[in-house]
Amino acid sequence: MMGAIRLEPAPSWSHLPAIDVAEGESKTVGRAEHADVRLNDASLSRLHARISLDPSGSLTIQDLGSTNGVRVNGTRLETAPVRVGDTVHFGEIEYIAIPAGGSGSGATPVPQTIIRRVAVDTAPRVDRMALEALLSTSRELMAFADLPALLDRVLERFSSIAKPDRSAILLVDPVTGELVPRAVRPSGAYQSVSDFASATVVRQALAARNVLVVHDIQHDAQLQHALSVVAAGVKSVICVPLFGRAGPIGALYADRLGLEQFPPETAEYAAAFAGHAATALETAQLYDDRERLFRATLEAFATAIDARDHYTAGHSARVTAYTLVLARAVGIADAELEVIRRAGMLHDIGKVGVPDAVLLKAGPLDPEERAAIERHVTIGHRMLQGLPFLEGALPSVRGHHERWDGKGYPDKLAGTDIHPHARLMAVADSFDAMTSARPYRNALPIEEAARRLRKDKGTQFAPAAIDTYDAVEAEVADLLVRSHSQQ
Repeated sequence: MMGAIRLEPAPSWSHLPAIDVAEGESKTVGRAEHADVRLNDASLSRLHARISLDPSGSLTIQDLGSTNGVRVNGTRLETAPVRVGDTVHFGEIEYIAIPAGGSGSGATPVPQTIIRRVAVDTAPRVDRMALEALLSTSRELMAFADLPALLDRVLERFSSIAKPDRSAILLVDPVTGELVPRAVRPSGAYQSVSDFASATVVRQALAARNVLVVHDIQHDAQLQHALSVVAAGVKSVICVPLFGRAGPIGALYADRLGLEQFPPETAEYAAAFAGHAATALETAQLYDDRERLFRATLEAFATAIDARDHYTAGHSARVTAYTLVLARAVGIADAELEVIRRAGMLHDIGKVGVPDAVLLKAGPLDPEERAAIERHVTIGHRMLQGLPFLEGALPSVRGHHERWDGKGYPDKLAGTDIHPHARLMAVADSFDAMTSARPYRNALPIEEAARRLRKDKGTQFAPAAIDTYDAVEAEVADLLVRSHSQQ
C-alpha cells in the first residue's frame, strides 16, 4: 500500500490551501462556493475537478469538463493517478504532490513551473504610494493623443516600477490580428515577436485576460529550452494583457536577465496599471485611426488639386520626397520627418481656392492674377488650422514661398525668421517647378535648375539649404528621373 498524498500549493501559490483527502473520500475543486475546495482564480471553472483517494491510498484526479483543464506533469488528462513528486495544474494554479503529513520544504525537490496568473479584473493589493503613482500615471497617460509618444511613456512609467532589463508594447494589428512590437526599450532589444522570451507567454496572457508572471524561467518546462530565452539569458518574465472596450489591444511585456527575479508585488502593480494603460492606448488608437483617415483624405484632396493641371500632376509628392532628402541630410530627427511629410503633401492645398482661369493660364500672370495665386498659402493655412495633428506642418504650408532676403510672401519673413522646414521646402518646391514642363516652356534640365538655385543662394534661398542641396544633388536627381519614368 502506498502512503497517502497531500497536494501542496507551489511556492508562487502559497496563499492557497493545501488539499487533503481522507481514505475513501472525494472532493471537488473549483471557483463555486459549493466546491469542497474553493480556489478563487480566473483560470478555474466553477466545478473544475474531483480528487479521490481509494482505500489503497492511491490519489486520482478527474477533470469535470473544465475550460482550462487538468494537467499532471504538464500533460492534460481527463482522469489521472497522482504520485509523490507529480505537479498538478488546475487551470493555471499549480500544486505539488507530497507525502501526507509532510511539507513542501521537506519533500524531494521536483521540477516546478513557476507561472503565476493574477486576474486583471480583481482588486490588487497595491500600497498607498503605488496607488498615488497609478492615479498620477492615469491622468498623465490620458493627456496623450499622439500614439507613439504614449507608447513610449507607458513603457517609461511601467519600467520605473518594475525595473526590467527589457520591455516592449505589442499591439494587435486590426487587419491581420497579429501582434506587432510598436515600442521597445532599450532600442533594438527585440526585432520581432519571436525574439521575446516566449510568444506563448503573450498569447496565454491575452487568452486568459490575466497578468502572467514567470518567476524563474529555468524551472519552467515550457520555456527553459526556448532558444530566445537561452540566447538572451532571461531569468524572469511578466506579461500584461491590454484590453479595451472592443477587445484585445495588445500586451505589455518585460523581462529580467541574469539572476534577479521580478518580486511578487510587481504582478499586482501590473494588474492595476493594465487598466489605465489600456484605456489610454485605446483612446490614442482611435485618435490615431481618425487622424490617419483624415490625413489620407486631405492628401487625396491635395493630389486631386495637383491633377487639375496635368503639368503639375505629382508635384506635391515630389516636393515631399525632395524635402525629406534635404531634411535627412541636415540631421532632422525622425519624429520631425513625419511633420515634413505632412506639410509637403499639403503645402499647395490652398490652390483649391484659386480659379482655374488663373491656375491653368498658359501665359504670364497680371498683378491681380499673381495676387490670387499667392493667396493659396494663406488659404491652405486657414484650411488646416485647428487640426492638432497638422499643427507642426503649418509653418511650411504658409511659409514655403518666403525668401531669405524678405521679399517673399505672405508675411515678408527674412533669414532665420523663416521656419527651418520651410527653408528646405522652398528649395524643393522651386526645383520641382523648374524641372516640370509648363504650357509656356519646357522642363529645365537638372543642371540648369541647380545653377539657378545656386545663383539665388542668400537672396531667395537660405545659404545652408543650398549647401545641403549640393550635398544630395545626385539623390534628388535620381528621385526626379524615377518620378518621370513612372508617369
